[in-house]
Amino acid sequence: MSSDTAICVEGVSKSYQIYDKPHQRLLQMLVRRRKFFREFLALRNVSFSVSRGEVVGIIGRNGSGKSTLLQAICGTLNPTSGSIETHGRIAALLELGSGFNPEFTGRENVYLNATVLGLNRDQIDARFDDIALFAGIGEFLDQQVKTYSSGMFVRLAFAVSIHVEPQILIVDEALSVGDIAFQNKCIEAIRRMVARGVTVLFVTHDLGTLQLLCSRVIWLDKGQVRAIGSPVEVSQDYFAEVTGRPSTHADAQLAYPIQQETGKAEFTRFRIIPGNPGPFRPGDTLRVEFAIRALEDLGSMVFGLSVYRSDGDWLVSQSSRDAGIAWPPLAAGQEHSGIVELAPLSLAPGEYAMALGATSEDYTLRYALTGIGTNFAVRSDVPIWGKFLHPCRWTVGQLGTAAQ
Repeated sequence: MSSDTAICVEGVSKSYQIYDKPHQRLLQMLVRRRKFFREFLALRNVSFSVSRGEVVGIIGRNGSGKSTLLQAICGTLNPTSGSIETHGRIAALLELGSGFNPEFTGRENVYLNATVLGLNRDQIDARFDDIALFAGIGEFLDQQVKTYSSGMFVRLAFAVSIHVEPQILIVDEALSVGDIAFQNKCIEAIRRMVARGVTVLFVTHDLGTLQLLCSRVIWLDKGQVRAIGSPVEVSQDYFAEVTGRPSTHADAQLAYPIQQETGKAEFTRFRIIPGNPGPFRPGDTLRVEFAIRALEDLGSMVFGLSVYRSDGDWLVSQSSRDAGIAWPPLAAGQEHSGIVELAPLSLAPGEYAMALGATSEDYTLRYALTGIGTNFAVRSDVPIWGKFLHPCRWTVGQLGTAAQ
């Protein structure tokens, strides 16, 4: 392992034996020629390394192996195969309350926990006031921790972890428990530690914090490394998957869309104009071309475009009538065509799908209606939250000057 490497994980797998009935454990001990269990692989050939002073986040759905991986790195869990090397003292906040005796007071647990992490009595005495000040739980410090709320647990555990001067700090979802003021205090503390060369590895579902703090992100999926890379890029891809089905360019280029039978007209084309394979960026122009064939004589018509996020959230509904545009009457067998542009594209990063409709100009008759199936993706190089990037104008100045 390089001297600049703090954590090196190579080919790590962790399997568990799952027994359907309790007595099968005894049978397995007595009859080793037969398997009475199902094997569950919590980790599958996981490999990565973390440099000193680097902040790396781990994301993934529940059950993807995140906590198992952290426990293996901390040494509280032995991998079934592979190797893990670490360089330096590790302080870890794993399961809520782990390392604390519920019958002891907060003060007693500070000494217990800090001793386990490698400090002697004199070192703990010298740092105790700073630990108590950071935790900020007041008189509860001398109460049994079994009376603590989850937030108080985390405050005290985090305070101990950062004051034992670890070379590696490992955090499993702890920052999501405290209030905003405490989260800010923790983030400031982490930044000071990183400036001193401390390595930080943490699991979180808070993609905002992840994108702001981390230099890299590891995405675990069913125990395997799905991606390692830029916090913004990996977080956006992960968010797109957990909120719905990812789009494909092939979907976006279907020339004959799935649609409802109205007996009046049918779309012969509804697709993103070829030439931009995507993903799109905020501010781009997304052009969609469409064509419709009349099945009977029709009056003047308008078109409506709907955009849905991949989790089903209906975000956009725009009609050509809103812009004062209508297509003239159409005889049976004839076609109309058109282009609609979303410019500038103001959707936040994610996966999206579109549907198109054609109606009479007064909206009373539906001539044709597609299904939701023309898909596209939006990505950004910077952290973005929310659903839309609405155009804004900011003015720097004193109160009252902006309107002048």
